[in-house]
Amino acid sequence: MIAKTTIGADFPGAICYGAGLRVNGKEIEGKSELLLTHNLISDDPKGMALEMQREAEFSRCKKPVWHTSLSWKPGENPSKEQMMEAANRYCEKMGASPEDHQIVVFQHHDRPHKHIHVYMNRLPIGGGKALETSHNYARNVRVCKEISQDLGFTKLQKLQEGKLRHVAEHRKEAQEVVNLAIKGVLKQKCKSPEELERRLKEKGIDCKFTLEEGKIKYSSYSYKGVPIKGQDVGFTAKQLQNGLNNGAGRHKNPKQQLKRGL
Repeated sequence: MIAKTTIGADFPGAICYGAGLRVNGKEIEGKSELLLTHNLISDDPKGMALEMQREAEFSRCKKPVWHTSLSWKPGENPSKEQMMEAANRYCEKMGASPEDHQIVVFQHHDRPHKHIHVYMNRLPIGGGKALETSHNYARNVRVCKEISQDLGFTKLQKLQEGKLRHVAEHRKEAQEVVNLAIKGVLKQKCKSPEELERRLKEKGIDCKFTLEEGKIKYSSYSYKGVPIKGQDVGFTAKQLQNGLNNGAGRHKNPKQQLKRGL
């Protein structure tokens, strides 16, 4: 589980995004689901935002909106109850007790992985000091680790070479084409990043490799104008480089290999 936090001033904009509403107010069907609220009477996005705005309007805090997305990696499948519990624990650990703060949580269904959006009013009910925002990145890392351990979320196994991750529907063709092309090229004893790039380009695949000392450190691709990350095609940069090294090894002089063995 990972968390990303932003701090803002616009409750209506934040809550309406969480609720899956377009700019014109129409709902994006199937995108969002309300999971839970604390200390709010309204059950519609605009009403909830107005309540939160009113609670914060007499404070000197210029950015009372706390928005955190909590995401689980593809392959992790927490139940709805686990996600709600994770949201409550997250708020508590970050200093926003569900008894004292206005909170609303939505689950979004627009990505392959499970994720929720947590909105908190930084101002406690009835006034008081705003929720601290310092060192949010480090706090998010620590808190997510604690919650994952407490709730027993499954640790993902290391991605096996050639195994495909979940990607958006419009990227699946590019993912499969690049995956098969890389497998084929490596079987043909490709020896260098330059040769790999040339052979893939012949198959209509554009590559972008970042090299350090001649070795691949990062990779990304594009097929028919659709970009796809290196980690999403079944081969990490390290796995690619190992494949190239193996290909180069097969082309060494057998006498040299024998000498090295001796």
